Amino acid sequence: MLQVPEGAWFGFQVNISESGKPKVAPMVERYTFEKIDGEDCTVAVECNGEPKGRIHTKTSFASSLFDFSQLEKKGSENINTNFGHFYANIYEGVVDGVSIRMYLGKDDIVFRRVISYDKGDALYSESREFCWSSIRI
Repeated sequence: MLQVPEGAWFGFQVNISESGKPKVAPMVERYTFEKIDGEDCTVAVECNGEPKGRIHTKTSFASSLFDFSQLEKKGSENINTNFGHFYANIYEGVVDGVSIRMYLGKDDIVFRRVISYDKGDALYSESREFCWSSIRI
């Protein structure tokens, strides 16, 4: 498991589409670990440099950000990332009607996370690609 220190941050490029067409311009989300108390983390979230609030996570989550306890390992593959070429385990599942697929590398680092669901008139899809970090990956 990745040991994330207080003050560390991760950046993800976020792409949102409906029925395969971009819904908005790509965005950058930044997650900064403000406080780590045992297993509990308080994380500040920014989107395109604007504060969006705080979330509470656990150090046992993938990248200490994303809960994957309800997902099942479905396989693995070699993927290209902004950090180089990595072997990733693929976890998938449906949580509260939302389909989730995560690509986890060594130490449960989330390199890619895709969620999708049927809105009735369109298929909504949101992907996060790990692109930046204040700590060595």
